[in-house]
Amino acid sequence: MKNADEKSNVRKKAIAKSRWKLIYKALKNEAATSSTDENVSVMRFKSFGFLQQKSLPEMTGSEDVMWSQISFDESHEYSLKIRQLNMKLSAQDLIGFNNTGNVCRSKSVCELGGGMTCLAGFTVACTSNAKEVLVTDGNLKSCQNAEIIAKENHSKFGTTEVSVRQLLWNKPETFADLKEKFDIVAGADWIQIRATINNNNLRRDEMYLSCFVAFSLMTTDRICQHIKHILKPEGIAWMFAPQRGSTLKKFQEIAEADFTIELQENYDSDVWAKHQKLNSSVGDAGHYDEDIHYPWLMILQNR
Repeated sequence: MKNADEKSNVRKKAIAKSRWKLIYKALKNEAATSSTDENVSVMRFKSFGFLQQKSLPEMTGSEDVMWSQISFDESHEYSLKIRQLNMKLSAQDLIGFNNTGNVCRSKSVCELGGGMTCLAGFTVACTSNAKEVLVTDGNLKSCQNAEIIAKENHSKFGTTEVSVRQLLWNKPETFADLKEKFDIVAGADWIQIRATINNNNLRRDEMYLSCFVAFSLMTTDRICQHIKHILKPEGIAWMFAPQRGSTLKKFQEIAEADFTIELQENYDSDVWAKHQKLNSSVGDAGHYDEDIHYPWLMILQNR
């Protein structure tokens, strides 16, 4: 048993080291093409398969841009045109951010950390008859891309007022005017990954990368303060994120100072069935890891 545990620990350390190298390659604008890179990347598992994506080459006028149609059901009654940038990350890009039924009907909704496509927020705008939807991110390029997506899909939002805005955790002036504005605040997969760093063993490239990790650790309190600031007293926040070791639990511990929290693992029958199928599938064993891929639902309400 001890030998098995030792082998497991060695493997985990090797994978962690490989992931640091993969991030470093991205920061240096190097392509990650090896099979080793693919195997250690947390993105090796691509999708639960609930969304259907169709390429729109007629809209793609540059190799740096790709347009796709995202459909939410087989009838294609609800669909969005999404613009994705085929761009390499730079250190400067990373510094700028730390990256439903009738429940939303007539509500004001804000998506935090929507990323390059703000797909969750635009989906709410397209399907829910919300009063207004504000999609946000800390990265200026993400917001600029989201503006283009919003303009392209304007006709699909009905009477829902949709807007895009850059919000920065460390700059309260970017959201000061949003005090107690939203009935619902939503976020997906932006709770930061924590890491334990032994500075004595870091090379220069690892020291450089550790700066981004250290910066992310300081944002958790700010994120909670941000949510509390923009959420109405009777409002509710939905956060979807994998456990990622103790990351989700630690975020919960900090958030409990301001919110009552409910954590749900099985919140949707279709998602749960897909999760169980992936967990039991031998073929997906090397790609699907529920710790980093399966999103839990954290519901936050003001105390």
